[in-house]
Amino acid sequence: MTDVTLTITLTLGAAGASRLLVDLVVILATAAVVSLVFGRLRLAAIPAYLVAGALIGPGLFGIIGADGEITSISNLAIVLLMFGIGLHMETSEIRSELVAILGVGVAACAACTLVFTPLAMLLGESLPAALLIAAAVSMSSTAAVMRLLQQRREIRDLHGRVAFGTLIVQDLYAVAVLACVPVLAAWQGLGDADAGTGLGMRALTGVAGLAAIVGLGRWLLPRILHQAGRDGGTELVLIVGAGAALGSAAATAWLGFSPELGAFLAGFLLASTPARHQLIGQLAPLRDLFLPVFFVAVGLGLDLRTAIDNWWVVLIAVPVVMGLKALIAAAAAWSFGMAGPVAAMSGVVLAQTGEFTLVVLAAGVQRGLVSGPTAAIMGVVVGVTLMLTPGLFGVAPALGRLFVRVPTPPWQRRALRDIAGRHPGREPPGLRAVVAGFGPVGRETTNRLERAGFRVTVIELNPETVKKQRGLGRSVVYGDVANPEVLHQAGVEHADAVLLTMPDHDAVLRACRLVRSIAPDCFLAVRSGFLSRGLQALAVGADQITIDEIATAAQMAEEVCGRLADRLAARGAKTAPGPGVLPGEGSEGPVGAG
Repeated sequence: MTDVTLTITLTLGAAGASRLLVDLVVILATAAVVSLVFGRLRLAAIPAYLVAGALIGPGLFGIIGADGEITSISNLAIVLLMFGIGLHMETSEIRSELVAILGVGVAACAACTLVFTPLAMLLGESLPAALLIAAAVSMSSTAAVMRLLQQRREIRDLHGRVAFGTLIVQDLYAVAVLACVPVLAAWQGLGDADAGTGLGMRALTGVAGLAAIVGLGRWLLPRILHQAGRDGGTELVLIVGAGAALGSAAATAWLGFSPELGAFLAGFLLASTPARHQLIGQLAPLRDLFLPVFFVAVGLGLDLRTAIDNWWVVLIAVPVVMGLKALIAAAAAWSFGMAGPVAAMSGVVLAQTGEFTLVVLAAGVQRGLVSGPTAAIMGVVVGVTLMLTPGLFGVAPALGRLFVRVPTPPWQRRALRDIAGRHPGREPPGLRAVVAGFGPVGRETTNRLERAGFRVTVIELNPETVKKQRGLGRSVVYGDVANPEVLHQAGVEHADAVLLTMPDHDAVLRACRLVRSIAPDCFLAVRSGFLSRGLQALAVGADQITIDEIATAAQMAEEVCGRLADRLAARGAKTAPGPGVLPGEGSEGPVGAG
């Protein structure tokens, strides 16, 4: 009997695993096809993923159900996204504006909840249910907004930082709202009146746990990451970083908070380490793979039949929700000292509802606070607002320019503006060079470039070298030169010259292609061990190659002939070497090809 039970269990487990793989294949294939169609129509990818989910979900063709395993996989994308967001945060950059940016988030959440509560009550909802719906609507999409900000490289602009700070506050607000769902249910008479009794104690325990995670992580994580970079290279750095993100996410989930908060904390704690840009670049492909799965999973929950039956409700709700949210977020940003264009752009990019809207509404349905049809209609509203978001990003700059003449609020002494030097057009003048590798060749090259007046940024994989050279005042970025995030951090798009001095031929070829795609006009010089490999570098974009064998041969010939000439002269020889072999008289020195 035991053998039969074991056989059945293994068979069902294998069938479940196969089903999951089939579902993932269907999701990725459908997402790819719909994205290609949307690309031909010059539409963004995120709406394509939502449409793909709606097509194959239970609301239409029913190929895939809203499976828990798919949801778990898609949530991994949000964990990775929040970890990357934390890695982008540098307290030195936002310290002066931190209070204002977080204040915008708090004010926007509070105002949205107050404004949308009576609107929800007009639709026949009770006060507890209306509060929950309004709180859910106040949340924007962290995944969509941060993805678009990163794609447009606007995350470090002031409106990007305002949006980011507001999203963090909204995520924390979501945690608080979810914790209050039992209290709201008890208020409406749907649960135990004592459901919220232990809420205060759980909150204190959670806060103490978060403090422990931050304290331990700040002390331990940088040391482990430094050791990983020294002993295991970039692969071990990736393993440690990903492990920290998932471990912190699991810890915060155990404390009763969202896993996304834990992932963000892990990234934030590692943002001050030299490995931050290397980690951002390494995790980007994995995040980009899982994000389509996440948005398709959101699309799976869209009930298109309910939307069609209540099309007029959706038609009214979408512009009302997006218009009021944009207005409230813009007003909050302006009131905390943002200039008119920044406030307007911040409001536009935060106008949509998001994934936490669906999570909060699902919790309300489970408790009986929110009816199924209401949740279905709101799910379609969320999907439509997400579809419109990429288009709003496109018009946000033009819309922001309409508010250039808006004065600073009278209670603010001056408007917060972008920090000088972050915009490509504000780069300080002078010649710039990027040198990859700080071995003997890179060190000598850097010294000569600095003596010639270049401002040099070094890219190096040895954490000890990075630490030492930073202590000497050099501009050094830790990471692999074939990592696009590392190249951007080194400022390769503004460099007059890029020199690849490391002996790794494969990395040199990958870096050549990346440099040429980012900075097509810069002078690109590479070092190569053999002529045949150097010619490959020329084929993918290098302007100059220096071959180790040829350079060594020329240098050795010059040094030998020079020493030999000195020795013969010292002996008083009657015959001296010809002028063509004396140092400085016809010697070609290290040779290259260009």
